[in-house]
Amino acid sequence: MAFVMNLNHRQGYIFEIVVEEFIKTARPIGSEFLAENYDLEVSPATIRNDLAFLEDLGFLAKPHTSGGRIPTSRGWHYFVEEVWGPNSLSKDEMLNLNELTANLLNTSQAIRNCVSKMFPEVSDEFFKNFLMEKLFRDNKR
Repeated sequence: MAFVMNLNHRQGYIFEIVVEEFIKTARPIGSEFLAENYDLEVSPATIRNDLAFLEDLGFLAKPHTSGGRIPTSRGWHYFVEEVWGPNSLSKDEMLNLNELTANLLNTSQAIRNCVSKMFPEVSDEFFKNFLMEKLFRDNKR
């Protein structure tokens, strides 16, 4: 992944923290949380800049305008392939990640059921594409 060469040590560390905290909490991770809970030796504003850079790379997304960030599909792929490696997930971490994924799938199924009742003409394929774009696109608003 050639685009990753632009990451400095701090940005890589912040990315790892965000993903690991997201796995633990299933909540967006913000700069204030990182500044208060990790000794990054920089201001929350610098952390926000690093988070924005990771967002520009497509590793993180901001589900809400004033909220923290969550990993994107691209970020998950990089994290699993490059940061953790194939055997670095503990049993508990794997169970937690599987649970998060199952919850996401159950939620998307519930949304699909609601959408199909309100708009019966919407195909499953259209819904899948719509949902994937909403979940994993780069939120550059």
